Amino acid sequence: MSISVNRAVAAILFAQVAAGVAHAQTAPLEEVVVTAQKRAGNLQDTPIAISAVTGDAIEKLNIDDIGAIAAANPSLVYSEAGGEAQLYIRGIGSNIFNIGADQSVATHIDGVYTGRANMGLTQFLDIDRVEILRGPQGTLYGRNATGGAINIISRAPTDEFEGYVSGLVGSFDRIDVRGAVSGPITENLSGRLAVRRLKDDGYTEDLDPQGGDKVDDNDLAALRGSLRWKSDALTATLIAEYSEFENGNTSIFPIDNTGLAESLGAKPNRDIHKTYNNTPSFHEWETGAVTGILDWTLTDTTNLNLTVGYRDWDSDFLFNTDGTEIEITRTTLSYESEQLSAELRLSGESGWGRWLVGAYWFDEDKYGALGLVRSGFTPPAVLVPRSFIFRADGTGEATALFGQVDFKLADTWTLSAGLRYSDEKKGDFLRQSTLLPDNELLGLFTPNPIPDATPASTRRVSRSWDAWTPRVGLEFRPSDDRLFYLTYSEGFKSGGFNDLSVVNPPFDPELVDSIEVGAKTEWLGGRLRANASAFYYDYTDLQVSVFASVGSITTTFTTNAAEATVQGLELDLVAKVTESLDIAASLAVLDATYDRFVTPYGSCTAVNVALDARCAGRVGLPRLIDAAGNRLNNAPEFKGSVSATYRFDLSGGGSISLQGAAHHQGRVYFLPANTTVMSQSSYTLVDARIGYENESGDLAVGAFVKNLADEDYFHNIVQFTSTSDARKDVFAIGNALGYPAAGRQWGVEVTYRFGN
Repeated sequence: MSISVNRAVAAILFAQVAAGVAHAQTAPLEEVVVTAQKRAGNLQDTPIAISAVTGDAIEKLNIDDIGAIAAANPSLVYSEAGGEAQLYIRGIGSNIFNIGADQSVATHIDGVYTGRANMGLTQFLDIDRVEILRGPQGTLYGRNATGGAINIISRAPTDEFEGYVSGLVGSFDRIDVRGAVSGPITENLSGRLAVRRLKDDGYTEDLDPQGGDKVDDNDLAALRGSLRWKSDALTATLIAEYSEFENGNTSIFPIDNTGLAESLGAKPNRDIHKTYNNTPSFHEWETGAVTGILDWTLTDTTNLNLTVGYRDWDSDFLFNTDGTEIEITRTTLSYESEQLSAELRLSGESGWGRWLVGAYWFDEDKYGALGLVRSGFTPPAVLVPRSFIFRADGTGEATALFGQVDFKLADTWTLSAGLRYSDEKKGDFLRQSTLLPDNELLGLFTPNPIPDATPASTRRVSRSWDAWTPRVGLEFRPSDDRLFYLTYSEGFKSGGFNDLSVVNPPFDPELVDSIEVGAKTEWLGGRLRANASAFYYDYTDLQVSVFASVGSITTTFTTNAAEATVQGLELDLVAKVTESLDIAASLAVLDATYDRFVTPYGSCTAVNVALDARCAGRVGLPRLIDAAGNRLNNAPEFKGSVSATYRFDLSGGGSISLQGAAHHQGRVYFLPANTTVMSQSSYTLVDARIGYENESGDLAVGAFVKNLADEDYFHNIVQFTSTSDARKDVFAIGNALGYPAAGRQWGVEVTYRFGN
């Protein structure tokens, strides 16, 4: 859909909503408080493109994690592969999963940055709100926020006794029980305890008795306790949490006809929610954290904040790489991370404006291992070496100084200027082992001892980088319900290492220069909220995965090999049409393409040289393609969402609410080559919910259906050369396999609230 057409659609939608609200006489929309600028403020007063999802919405819509939020957020795209979640905002993200690389969207939990992406992507527990900051956040949030930042804020202890308990049953034999209790302990001390237990049998059926009896399932236990001590000037908060999870891993579905398993007689399968998994696959992780926050009001206009955090992550993973009952390849992964961080901020305000200065420190120790195990037979596409293991130890340390000043030029104009200096150092030590043919097929988890790497197959390397990331903004506020802003900002993503690859050149940071213009407006007495933004990015030194040939092995590694331009439009509308009817709509139009990117995509051999002119004179070398003009990964041209909620009172007391929502996403590509097989076509998800709440508000019952039309789609597609048949995969680009998303789901939930 062209940008001009989308503008017309947005204008029509805006006009229809405005016309309906204009005839209504009702209360204004509720204020939304966010901490996007490291201080509490109204969403409409924050000159940043930001979305906020409240804890009430998370509960009512049965939102489990960031992936579920992404479906309804036009600028956020979620995918997953190899047990690693991948987030993209406005086309900027990362599909690189190893401990030597970092995310492009910075995730924070209660103010603490999470060094590994999955630390912030676990299932939600007792959440107050989730904030999604769009665009580079290099000044206040620092490294690895080139795409944006996500803040997950848990519910805080309360001064009065309250709590809730909730139980849900649903599709796939799902049982989900959660609850919390909160209140005062002494005059100055209050506490909160939240728990959750979730189990289901998974949305994919395994038809092979050799595999596990469950796949794409959930088994989660989570606990969080918090204490808050509060006086007139000082608030001290201590948060401790722990979660553990296990399942039969995820399913993967062969898409093209180049798989070796298909050549050897794998059973045909057309249903993406059924699999022939012969592997006793599993995925297990556990994570824990302790966070301390001191917030001290030094004077009426000056505040000091110290946030310190400890967080760890431990994950083991055994996966059926080819997704069939034929024994081809198994993948084993193991990740461990332990991090400490501290941020100190001093802020204040006066008649001329506001200011903030701060210092940041982060330290991480991490371990990662990858084991790829081929079966014992010798098929036509045997790899050399057939089986291998990489083990990598890594370290990372980052420090930063930052500040921002908001200076009032006049009653209606404010000039904002900020700057951050970041310095970081990373180390990487890799050990490589080659397994013998008679080793067990459990890879990393084999009971047989795996030989240590020889000195020739080890490497140790370290690198350091620094960066200045400024931000300059101009705000114009002609009235209390109108804010217009123009911002220039920069962001940088940390450099790193190819620590789980036979090819390991270190790669440098990637950089984003952003110009954005936006408007935040309220109309009709605050009953209609309309926010819009337009942006332009100059994106350089992109960290991208490219193909490489090492002997007879085709592998991938990460390098700085591309430049891109990203530009787009966003619109968010929220309206209280009547006292009973709320409507929300949002859309994003995105043009995100490579400007310059010549990349290897497969290999040139004496056999295939006649099949592609690009292989002329390149026998034994990578096959090169020019991706200039192609779309970035996970960057749909159009993504939109619309929802409506209608509430009405019952004559006998209580109320009924009806809610419907539709979320549409355009085609996305998963590799720079932009081939059809490596893309997910456009799809639309429809959700519905009906709820009852009694007159006192302490009892609520809800029933919902997600993906009402039972839409089939993949949330990621990959290509593995380890699973392909060389006779069919003539350029050695890999066998295409997709990770299926869930189909139709339903659930019924009962919640009882007590106390205040």
